[in-house]
Amino acid sequence: MFKTIGIALAFGLGYVTASSNLLNYLLQEKTVLYIFLILGASFFLIYIPLEQIAEAESIQNPLSPLRTSAREHLQRRGSF
Repeated sequence: MFKTIGIALAFGLGYVTASSNLLNYLLQEKTVLYIFLILGASFFLIYIPLEQIAEAESIQNPLSPLRTSAREHLQRRGSF
């Protein structure tokens, strides 16, 4: 979870520093700032639970038994 927050924070800070006009515009126009904050909050409210669900599913159903070689696939189909 901290990795996700770190990535999002790094992206946000990099984007703001790349375009300093955006920061000045956001400070002048409060409605744009509120929209940006609401969109960011809604993204995290959806993304973080999805990440936790995906992590729990990957622990319950590991992919290691599903990894088969091409030879095994051919043998199952009867082509080999």
